[in-house]
Amino acid sequence: MKLLSRLVAGGGVAAFFFFSWVIMTLWNSIVAGYLELAKPLNYLQTCGLWFMLILLFAWTGIAVRWTFRRAWFPERHRDELDREIERRIKRRLARWAGSDEDADWGELEERLEKKIKAKFREWLEEEKK
Repeated sequence: MKLLSRLVAGGGVAAFFFFSWVIMTLWNSIVAGYLELAKPLNYLQTCGLWFMLILLFAWTGIAVRWTFRRAWFPERHRDELDREIERRIKRRLARWAGSDEDADWGELEERLEKKIKAKFREWLEEEKK
């Protein structure tokens, strides 16, 4: 009930009907009118389509308050995820640059710079031919 009252009080209902109208206008002018890919939608069909999209993407993080995200992903979990992403990026960059995975970021940066410059020189030489 608290969630419903927040939606109503926060302008959620008005926003729903407004964006339904915006989607209907865009769909009918672009998809149905200009591109002629589908039939025009009436207002109730657009409301239904918009409602289905809201249900489909409800927990993906779009329009979800920060408190909900914090409940799903605690700070500890986010830090572990950040370290894992950084480790994977570093490993793949090191592999591409021909360096070992344990190299520090400074050494990796130098190798990447040399590799990118060599690639640009190669492309410029191809352009001259």
